[in-house]
Amino acid sequence: MTATEDRELRRAMRGLLQDVPPSAVPLEAIVRRGKGIRLRRAGAAVGGLALAGIVAATTLALAGGRHQAAPATVPVGPVAPGGVIAQGVADGHPWRLAVQNIADPGYPCLPGITINGTDADWVYPAPGTAGVVALGPALPGFGFGFIQLPADINGVTVNGHDRVQAVIVAACGDRYHIVGFAYPLTVPLRVTVVNPPPGWSTVTMPVISTQPPSAATTPENPGLWINTASVPDQEASGILASGHLSGQEWLIWLMTGAAGDCYAFNGAGNQMGSCGPMSTPTGPETIVALPLGFPNPGSGATGYAVQVSPGTAHLKAVLSDGSVELVTPRVVDGRKYAAFIVPSSLRLSRLIWLDARGRIIASTTALPPYGYVQFQP
Repeated sequence: MTATEDRELRRAMRGLLQDVPPSAVPLEAIVRRGKGIRLRRAGAAVGGLALAGIVAATTLALAGGRHQAAPATVPVGPVAPGGVIAQGVADGHPWRLAVQNIADPGYPCLPGITINGTDADWVYPAPGTAGVVALGPALPGFGFGFIQLPADINGVTVNGHDRVQAVIVAACGDRYHIVGFAYPLTVPLRVTVVNPPPGWSTVTMPVISTQPPSAATTPENPGLWINTASVPDQEASGILASGHLSGQEWLIWLMTGAAGDCYAFNGAGNQMGSCGPMSTPTGPETIVALPLGFPNPGSGATGYAVQVSPGTAHLKAVLSDGSVELVTPRVVDGRKYAAFIVPSSLRLSRLIWLDARGRIIASTTALPPYGYVQFQP
């Protein structure tokens, strides 16, 4: 692919993922670089109808903010071993936030914030950036967050009483001055800086909606982070699969970065886009379905994209008529992905992961009709 073609694909991808009519809760674009809050969206549109599971979010003030003339000081805080920035127990469930390498073994280092070793979020040393995530049924009722702090801020207070000290972690050759915390989703999140220096103003950070699902709100999507700002120079893209169906070209394309793993399926004059949680090499596989005929099943082909484990040599797709498609993964920025399509007259019955010797690593029939599911091989 030429540089010009790659730029055109990126532009088309952003347009697809951004061209979603406003829901009852105002939402920002999913993939937008620059200032302000950038929210993650779990689905894009077909025929003006958004996929279910769009993230609802609001913003709250973080007391403290941009320093008018930040001194070049050494970050204050203990050095955290193993990249762990915070850990604890919430409602009897252990949790751990860490900065770690999320690239597959043998590929260049990719730093990410992880919760319990998976559900990653690309991160870059940039004071003022923050993110929150919830795990849904895996740990109901709790959200998790991180904030990168300037060198002269040594901690924050969460919801007026939980004081969290900043720590220093190293990953992929960079150092991070950062706090991590858990908080209940039953109350609005309020974060204040501990002993802010003079001249600090207010900045915003995202929070996960605490309202129950209704016609006006949608629940947060497990494993999808909501961020502030962009991650500089941390964006990759690539074609995962392409071909012809009934004489027409089709294409499944990936753009991955601070917005998560986002896919677009373009074929037969229609487009579908969706984003799924970003995993780690040992984390769950995220299976994303991109139905061109949404919301009418069977009215169009469905594209599937899966981030597969490093040991996966082939992904075998078994269709409803008994036919089998053997898919060879492709590497995008140090991570393996597999993609294929299912014609409108058929459905996907099973996915099977195979190693280099053709042995079955894992198998599942828990396949989404649209959107995504997470599956641990």
